[in-house]
Formats: sequence, C-alpha cells, structure tokens
Amino acid sequence: MRTTLKRGFGRAATVNGNGRAVLPPEIVEPMRRYRQPEPPRRSTGGTIGRVFGWIVLVVLVVSSGIGGGLYLYLHGLVNAIAPHSKAVKDSTKYLHAVPAPSQPATALLIGYDARAGVDAFGASASRSDTIMLVRADPQSKTLSLLSFPRDLVVPIYCKDPNVVATHDRINSAWTCGGPSGTLNTIEHLTGIPVNYLITVDFHGFKLLVNDLNGIYVDVDHRYLNTHSGPSGYATIDLQPGYQKLNGQQALDFVRFRHTDSDLYRLARQQLFIEALKDRLATSLSIFGIPKLIGAVKGNVEVARGGSGGAVSLSEIESYAGLAYKLPPGRLFRNSIDNLQPYGAYGAELIASTSDVQKAVDQFEHPDVTLPTRANAVALGQKPKAPKLPPLKSSQISTLVLNGTQIAGLARDTSYKLAVAGFHTLQLPPTVLADAPNQGYYSSYVYYDPVQPNSQQAAHELQQAFGPHTLVAAMPAEIAPFAVQAGNPLTVAVVGSSFGGQLVNPQAHVVQVAPRKPAAVRTDPGLTLVQLQLAQRQLPFKVLVPHIVERSSQLALLSSVRVYPPDTHRHAVALTFVTGASNVYWQIEETDWMSAPILRRPTEQKRLGGRLFDLYTTGGNIHMIVLHYRGATYWVVNTLRDELSNETMLAIASGLQPLGK
Repeated sequence: MRTTLKRGFGRAATVNGNGRAVLPPEIVEPMRRYRQPEPPRRSTGGTIGRVFGWIVLVVLVVSSGIGGGLYLYLHGLVNAIAPHSKAVKDSTKYLHAVPAPSQPATALLIGYDARAGVDAFGASASRSDTIMLVRADPQSKTLSLLSFPRDLVVPIYCKDPNVVATHDRINSAWTCGGPSGTLNTIEHLTGIPVNYLITVDFHGFKLLVNDLNGIYVDVDHRYLNTHSGPSGYATIDLQPGYQKLNGQQALDFVRFRHTDSDLYRLARQQLFIEALKDRLATSLSIFGIPKLIGAVKGNVEVARGGSGGAVSLSEIESYAGLAYKLPPGRLFRNSIDNLQPYGAYGAELIASTSDVQKAVDQFEHPDVTLPTRANAVALGQKPKAPKLPPLKSSQISTLVLNGTQIAGLARDTSYKLAVAGFHTLQLPPTVLADAPNQGYYSSYVYYDPVQPNSQQAAHELQQAFGPHTLVAAMPAEIAPFAVQAGNPLTVAVVGSSFGGQLVNPQAHVVQVAPRKPAAVRTDPGLTLVQLQLAQRQLPFKVLVPHIVERSSQLALLSSVRVYPPDTHRHAVALTFVTGASNVYWQIEETDWMSAPILRRPTEQKRLGGRLFDLYTTGGNIHMIVLHYRGATYWVVNTLRDELSNETMLAIASGLQPLGK
C-alpha cells in the first residue's frame, strides 16, 4: 500500500485534519538564486473602446474561415489595419504582451470623430465617443464586453502613465493624451491588462457598414430629430422595427443619447455588436473582402502588445474564429451599475470602487451557466444537475510541478492545495519538482486518460487555479513524473500567470434572484384595433398580446408600424413605452423566418403547449420568439433588459391569434 508519507513528504511532513500529510512551505525544493522580474509596464492609451474595433476583429476572423483562396486578401487586410499613426505606434510600448492564441486576451476599442484636414489625434483634431473593453476567452468560448460612459468622472492619466493629471470625464483622456492617455486611464481604473489597442474613426465605420450592404438592427422606438447645427443635436430619422441600416443610420443609432442617457447609448452599441456578428456570419463572402480592405484602410489601426506591430493571421484566425462560432448565450454585455449623477447640473457620472470592481469581475469571469439557471428560475424549474456529480477534493490526487524559474512555486502551491483538501503527492526527495520546460505562462492541469475520473478531476482542479489554466491529456514528457509520484489522477504544472492564490470555484458564480411575480396586466384591447387594421396588409396570421407590462402604453410615435423588413418579407412592429418614459419594449411579428437575429437561441422552452426560443444574455432574457404557422413572433426587452424574465415569459405566453 502506498502512503503519502513514503512518496516524498519525509520526516518534516505534518498532518492535516483528514490524516494526510501536508507539506509545509519551507522544504523540498533546494534553494536557488532568483531575481524578481520587473513588473509589466502599465498600459496607457487611447479613448473610447468601440464597436468599430471589435468589428475589425470579427471581420478578419470570419473572412479567414471562408477559404484558402482568401490568403492574399487577408494579408492585404492585415496590412491595412497595421498601426500607421505616430500616436498609435507610441502606445504599443504600454500594451501588455499578447498571450498564446488559446488563452484569453483583452482589447481596448476606441472610436473617434476625426476632423478633415488635420492629424487624427489631439484636442483640435478629433473627439472621442465611447470606451469599450472586449475580452475573448477561447477556453470558456466567451466574449465579454465592458462599456464605459464618456461622462464618467475618473482619475485621468495623460502623458505620464504613473501620474494623475486631473479628475475629469473619461473621454478627456483622449484630449490630453491621445490613444496612450485613454489606454492608461482605463487600465488604472480597472486593473485589467490590455493586449490590443484598436482605433477606428466614424468615417471608417460608415464605410464598413455600407460595404456589408447594411446591418440588420432592431430599432427599439421612433428616433426623430430634424434640428442640428451648433445649437442643436445631431439629426436622426429612424422608424421602429427590425430593419437594415446603412452606415449613416447605424452611426446615428449607436451615437444617439439625447432623449435618454449615456447608459442607453452603451446598450445600443453593445446590441449593435451582436447584430454585426449575426450579419457577418450570414452574409460575408469572398467578393466582399476587397471592399472591406478599402473601408478599413486608413480608418482602422490595430496595435498589439509585446513585439508591437500588426496582428498576425494566426491571431486573427484564433480570436475571430471564436467570434464566428460563439455558442449561444456566450456573449456577455457588462456595464458599471449604480452610477450616480455628479457636478453642478448632474451631467457627469461617478461610480464607487466596489461597483467598478464588480463589473470588472463579471467581465473577466463570465458565468456560462447563468443563462440557463436564470431561465429555469423564471420558469419555476430546478436547474439541471450536472451529468457527473462533482468529485470531493480528497478524491482528486495531484502532483504539482514548477513550470517557471520562480523558486519554491511548486512547493508552495502543493501546500496550499493540500490545505484546501486536495490529495497532493510528492516526488522522491532526490527528484526536483521542476517541469521539463520552465517557460510556462499559463498553468496546465494534465490528466491520465487511462484512469477513470481523471479528466473530470482535472477540470475541477482547474477551477482552483483560476482563469489562465488549461486542461490537457498528459504528454509523454510529464508521464515519468507521475509514475514516480505514484500515478495521481492529475499533474499540475504551474505557470508564471498564476498569482499564487487559489480560487474559490464558487467565487464567480452569479447568484440568480429568486422567482418573483410577473409585473403585468391583462389588456388585449390595447392593440386590438390597430392589429385588426394591420391584418389587412399582412399575409400571415396576426397574434394579439393579451398581457403587457403593468405600466406600459403604446408609444406616441409609430406605435404600430407595418413595413417590409427585407425583400418580399412583411412585418408589424408594436412599440410600448413603460411608465418610466423613454424606456421602450416591442413585439414584432413577421414572416421572415431566417432573419439574422434569430440565429442560435440560448435554449427552447415549452409554455402552455407552445415551443418558444429564448435568447438570454447573462441572466436576462432579451428576446422570446414563437414560431407559428409560417411566421415568427418576438417579444423584445428594453435596451437595458429592464423587464424581468418572469414578465417577458408572461407576455410571450399571452400572444393569441386575432379573433380568438
């Protein structure tokens, strides 16, 4: 019988509460000279993260998957978006090194309005508009967005990445420091290391949308303003409903904020990104690539950390492929909660440190189980139990190897795992716990395919190490170490990205609010007359909403609109406004069964004998769709998903054929 004591703990081992030896953190590995590496340089940079930069990554990825014949086109596209301005080139020295394509990476996306005839960057040259961070995680197959309102007051870092120049609106960092100023300001605010910087001007955005022959967007209500100029707001004229927007219309939509607020503009921009992803996935072809190159050339710059320069094709294929094949419900839209008005007229916003940190935590640790758990709670169901019951920590045996030059890292980590209850094994005293390669960045948990439960154990141990941890079958060079340690279920190789602290697997699981009654009222007469008139113009059966949100009425402008959403397609859009005013939700009915927005529902649920598709982002149901007799019927939440899941389900269940 093997014992842990015989396998390397030796005389100095102590015993924990379950009777197994726990290695104290002061023995086993011999002392070696070690020089603490210099901390990574702080990023500084740019302004507003924006839909535009993310667009570029998606365009590149999607196009890269079309076929080998696109190789030259892709090289042309890569060259077109390489950093060319001095300001963007200078900012690359503040970016963090780009991790391997299989690991998470973060981009700061910046959109700006360049003025003709002058340099693109600087106070007299352009205005920054929005800030957005995008995190692509190939391990969890997620994309996370984190938006910042431009009126948020924060410490501003301009030329010096270590000196606070002032406290001002976040978009002022662009004015005083260009790309480097915004990059540095965002990194100081969030603590998130940025690997890519992407800047796009509005002209390029319009060209890109036009070259895609428009983007289909669900416009949540009537947008109308005909007064512009120095004393007026930007003009806009959009009807409600799901429709194709050209470049100027799309720009008007994502920049609008004059009858609501910056928070709703951020929501419009994030929803536009989803619409863009759907459009690219359903319509991009090889014939459109040359136009895309022309649209982004001179208007888009993508800088990378580490060696700097342009992104490579391998990076594009890795991160863009993730966006193209993203599983349902894996795009997470995040923003800072509880923003408070600030300043003499309340035109500025402030946020507490805890609310910023909460948003950052959700951004970096998207909970992929949240959509299905939230749907289950709203339906009064119990979430499905995992296929395999979780193993107890004591059932997971592991050997820890050091994949870095940091002295004692394997020893200390093994000790912490043992204290946490894992069954840690050790090598013979004469064998160092050093991996064959000591250049690991990410940590790895290797499993033995021969042993039952080994792979499951590796995935559960992975959670304790945190986000930069990969799971793989045990390679040949690691297997001899496992044999000498007594064949544990797993072997963990600790990389330099490991911060030294184990992670509570439940720390980033978002708690779902308890089920509550739907906030609705029964009112079939609210839309009955209008839908009777609409039925005469529509070739499909109209459904009447018998249940609506409790405080809602029909919107004053274009409340019931019959229109063609696409060639030879028909639709009617019902727009409701809640008691909060300027907060809108919709019901759309159309015979367009293949609309891009209908791709990949999160899941299907049966309500009252009918099957509905649920589109859930995070814990919020954004859309519910019923397929009925050759048509589709959508209940669409507000821009910020303010209708509860229970309310959305109740409204969808209340759709009944006209005349019933």
